[in-house]
Amino acid sequence: MMLRDHIQKQGEVLFRYRGYVPLFLVPAIFFVLQDSEWIENRFGDFVDDVYDWCCFGISVAGVGLRAATVGYVSRRTSGRNTKKGQVADELNTTGMYSIVRHPLFLANMIIMAGFLLATGSIWLIAICLLACCLHYERIACAEESFLMERFGARYRAWADRTPAFLPRASLWAPPTRGFCWRTALKREYLTAFGMIVAFTLLDYAEDLLALGRVELEAETTILFACAFFAFLLIRFLRKKTRLLHIAGR
Repeated sequence: MMLRDHIQKQGEVLFRYRGYVPLFLVPAIFFVLQDSEWIENRFGDFVDDVYDWCCFGISVAGVGLRAATVGYVSRRTSGRNTKKGQVADELNTTGMYSIVRHPLFLANMIIMAGFLLATGSIWLIAICLLACCLHYERIACAEESFLMERFGARYRAWADRTPAFLPRASLWAPPTRGFCWRTALKREYLTAFGMIVAFTLLDYAEDLLALGRVELEAETTILFACAFFAFLLIRFLRKKTRLLHIAGR
């Protein structure tokens, strides 16, 4: 098997089990959390809180990028992955797709970067981000192979001028469709809730490992409670009503 085909096969497998891949980071994260309070110990509680919220803000920006991407596109476009395989009735080349070929992967990297920064471990950040780059590189390779076969010369022309992961703002082309907040909400509420759960667990785990007890900070607890309520509400609307359904989106 050629190396390119081998990487493509790896990408297909990694996508299929993408929800389980982050679990491999859990042991390493728990190991470094034992020394995660060094920022607070050295600079004080205020600086530590500001740092944590800045990290959270980075991840929020990643979720925002995902919402800004999916809110403008139609269903079954640009190799959208499903349980039955890749689907692409249309190639997205405007909006976020005009400045970067894989905006959703870029957004995921930003979300992960914010979370890893919150651990306060430089070596964990470096190793995990490298692993994420290799992970998404292989998934992107599988997706691009599919799109090349599906759209041929049109995809090649767009790919030749559009960077894979580092956006080039000068290439911006306005979206051909208006932004649909219901589509963005329907597709990204799980991502947003998962991010908040991850930061909440990280905050509690830091206290448990460093102090031997969990301190229920008001802002963390309130944020999680609001996120959990929003999750239940949106899930109900998505599963039991047609409020979030938009034809073609």
